[in-house]
Parts: sequence; C-alpha cells; structure tokens
Amino acid sequence: MPVNEMIEYESWDLSEVELPSRSRLYHLDPVGLGTGSVESLTSYFSRLAEAHSVSAGALTHRELLPLNAGERNMFSCAVTARTRCFTSTINSIANAAARFVSVVGRLTGRTDLSYLTMLPWKPVLPTQLLTRGVAAWCPQCLNSWRDGGKTAYMPLLWALEVVKYCPHHRCPLQFVCPCCAKPQPFLGQCCPIGFCTRCKKWLGVEGTLNRGDEYSFLRSEAPDWEVWAATQVEEMIRAAFDSPVLLNRQQLSQLMWAATNAEGLSSFSRMLGVSPTSMTSWRSGAKLPMLPVYLRIARALNVTLTQLMTGKVTPDSIHSLDALGIPYWRNIRIRNRPTFDLMKAKRQLCEALQQAPPLSLTAFRKRTGYHYDTLQKHFPDLCTALCERFRQHQIAIVQERHEDKIAEFRAIAHRLHQEGIDLFVHRVLKRMSVPLSLDYRVACALLTDVKAEILAREQTNT
Repeated sequence: MPVNEMIEYESWDLSEVELPSRSRLYHLDPVGLGTGSVESLTSYFSRLAEAHSVSAGALTHRELLPLNAGERNMFSCAVTARTRCFTSTINSIANAAARFVSVVGRLTGRTDLSYLTMLPWKPVLPTQLLTRGVAAWCPQCLNSWRDGGKTAYMPLLWALEVVKYCPHHRCPLQFVCPCCAKPQPFLGQCCPIGFCTRCKKWLGVEGTLNRGDEYSFLRSEAPDWEVWAATQVEEMIRAAFDSPVLLNRQQLSQLMWAATNAEGLSSFSRMLGVSPTSMTSWRSGAKLPMLPVYLRIARALNVTLTQLMTGKVTPDSIHSLDALGIPYWRNIRIRNRPTFDLMKAKRQLCEALQQAPPLSLTAFRKRTGYHYDTLQKHFPDLCTALCERFRQHQIAIVQERHEDKIAEFRAIAHRLHQEGIDLFVHRVLKRMSVPLSLDYRVACALLTDVKAEILAREQTNT
C-alpha cells in the first residue's frame, strides 16, 4: 500500500443519546389495548402489584395513598344492588377514576390508562347505572386464557352494570364464587386475578349459582337482548381508541324531538321504560340518558350504540321506530320494596334483647335489613335498651380482659422471682402473652404489690 494513500475508518456518532425518562413502577402494558376487551383499571393495578411481587394492598398503602389516590377500604365490595363501593368508581367516570388514572399513569409512565376506564365517554354518560358494585366474570374466558397460557384479567366490559352476558361465549356472567358462594371485589388485597378472595379457589369453575339479579340494579332480560347489549357495549369500548367526536346535548335533543314526533311522547317513553319527565329533560338538553337507556334508544332507531354515541345518527333518518326486540320496562328504577311489619319487627327486637351474647343495634339492622331511622321511629325504647345492654356487655368484656392481664402479670412476676431473676416492670411486660399490653402505671403499681407480698412471705417463713 502506498504511503501517501489515506485509510478511511468508520465514523462514530459521539452526540449524547437521549434516554427515556424512568418510571417508579414497571411500564406494564395493559391487556387487550385497542380492543373492546381491554382490561379494566382495577385489573391492571392487580397485575401491576403482582409484577412487583407485592400485594395490591401494600402497593396502595406505599405508593397511592401518599399521592392522594385510592382509599384504605378499597378492597371491599358492595353486597347489595343499591350500594356502591369506592373501587367500582375506579373504572367509571367520576373524579376518583381520573385521579387514579393520573397517579398510576405517573408512576408507570403510561399515558393511555384512561382507556381502561369509561372516562373517554364522560361527556355523554352520567354515573348512574354505569358500573356495578361487585366483580363479574365469564368462567369460560378464564379457563381459555389459563389453558392457552395467556394472562388472566378482568375486562372493562365485565365491570359495567348493563353487561350480564359474555358476548363471545354467549353465557351469563358469574357473580359469586362457585365454591364458597361469596361475591368478589374488583380488587383483591392479597389474591391474584381469577381466584376467590375468600376461599382462594379458581373462579373458572362453572357453577349453578347465578345471582346476578341480587347484585345488579337492572333486571335480567332475555338472553338474545343481553348478548346484543354486551356486543354493542364492547364495540363502543373499542371505538373509544379512535378518539371519535361524541354526541352532544344539542344532537341528542334533536334526536329525541324527532323520535317523539314520530311515535309520541308517552309512547316513546313507555318504549324506553322511562317517565315522560325524563324524556322532556333530554329534549331540552338539561340531562343525559343512562347507558341502559342509550341501548334502548339505539335499538329503537335501528342503529348501533357506537353510531348513536358518536353523533352519526341524524334526525332526518328517523321516520318510524322499531319496538320489536326491546324488552318491556314499566320503569327502569322501580323495585318492589318490602313492607314494614310492625309486629314482626317488635318481636325480633324483643328476641334480640334476650339473646346471649348481647347483640348490637348495628348487627341487628344488618341481620334484619331494617333502617336505623325506622327502628328509632317506632321502637325508641327497645332500641335504647338494646344499645345499653350491648354497651354493658362490652364494658364487662373489657373489665374481664383487664383482670386477666393483671392475673397474668402477677403470675409472671412470681415465676421470675422463683427463678432468681430480678423484677423489673419491662422484664415482666415483655413476657406476657401480648407483650406490653398492660398500662405501664398499672404495671408499676402491681409490681410494687407483688414485691410487698414476696417480702411479707419471706419474713413469715423466717
């Protein structure tokens, strides 16, 4: 090679590489992102805790509570259709969902967690009848995921009140564990997804118990309607990833005017299962329908739920309504309230006053289902007597426990003296069955008495 010939080497790029920002928690990918079967935010949080090898309770108390997200009782569930728990709002559209999305997104570095909730549909949906108070699941889906080696999760679809069937297997969702018959919360404090939080058994077992009406505000309808409703809602969830233009109040008002003009206000209200007052408020744009009503409107207009919610239905296309296939609702909010039997309630209160151990008024209300104000209105003396009896029982229990601790302290002190160990207050307190469970001042006085007894006994023996 000639001396004057230049040798060319590969050039290096020495500019600084911009590294992505680090997140405090794992940048875990949600399951089913971009589809109608996307997992719920509560399911994502459970898998996030499992990925860090900690319980969801530990992750909540260490990471979320300091940032004002979550609550200490978020691992409970509502056991009646009329009540809701905090955890059910995480998948909804309330402020709790937005705060949870913000905090978990900041910890994981993800900006798409709002699609794991109903927040994209917040401008067109009220909070009423949106999410249910207990978890629901399809056993066939859980089994197929486990058998196929896929991740088990709880889709957002299953968290919605209006969805009672699996659109893929066309079977009803389960609401109680097939082994212990207990309802399940959306978040298990120390339990992975797919397992019962009570008995720890697999939830994929197909049982005969189907208590959906007990834990749902909406009555069950025909399977064809339930499958159609679940399919429509699943497509609506998928459409949220396209960031569509949503139905506004003016468009809804025009649709309601066109529908009532074609069918009549009273007739269309009966078809939807609502009152004419509600229909009037929708026509004026003062309020918005609930998700179950949106489904009935879409069925009456012969359009899909997604087309209705995204404002693609025009009033010009409404000439007649199709009422076929819409289940009849006399009123969506009507529930048969049990009548209050005065004599029966009085007899139950009298029996509770004779019960041993004494029963508290709170326990009595939970067992009988009576409201506190109703009991106080009709039986103030019996309620007072029940509360006083329970209070005296609690005082006796506390006194008995205190006397047991005193007796245990004295026995330990005498034993230590026999073993030749010098007596000190902390030395005795630490050897109790519940260490340091006795008040220090009481312990000091007791130890003085014990030493006096020992000294008197020794003087007597000598």
